[in-house]
Amino acid sequence: MSSVPGVDVRVRDVMHRGVITCKPETLLKEVVRILSDAGVHALIVARSGTQVEGVISHVDVIKLYGKNLLEYKAEDIMTPLVHDVSPDEPIERAIELLLKHRVHRLLVTEQRPEGKVAVGVISTTDIVHHMRGQPWYW
Repeated sequence: MSSVPGVDVRVRDVMHRGVITCKPETLLKEVVRILSDAGVHALIVARSGTQVEGVISHVDVIKLYGKNLLEYKAEDIMTPLVHDVSPDEPIERAIELLLKHRVHRLLVTEQRPEGKVAVGVISTTDIVHHMRGQPWYW
């Protein structure tokens, strides 16, 4: 991907800071409440800030429409593979990863002494919002 001349946009410039999480044992009823109340499209499933185990999106949840949400836990429906990117990477790298893995969001992580720590999320929606009004060269 080529960049717009003179523009050096990094993941940190576009991402949402912070992550909304639930534990693997969180009941789906609670997951649905968190997603709805927070107005987000996905939750990170983690035992702690450094032990990310998966992600649950709206799509994962609606597969259980009409079922008893008290019978399921986050770990039952989460997608276990979470793709990540550093906040220091160019935005083009995030776009490349989103397209390659056919996902809608990437976890933004920093390497710290205690291991990888989730510091935010960058989604396709974030990138589209960033594109609006940018000085594109046609």
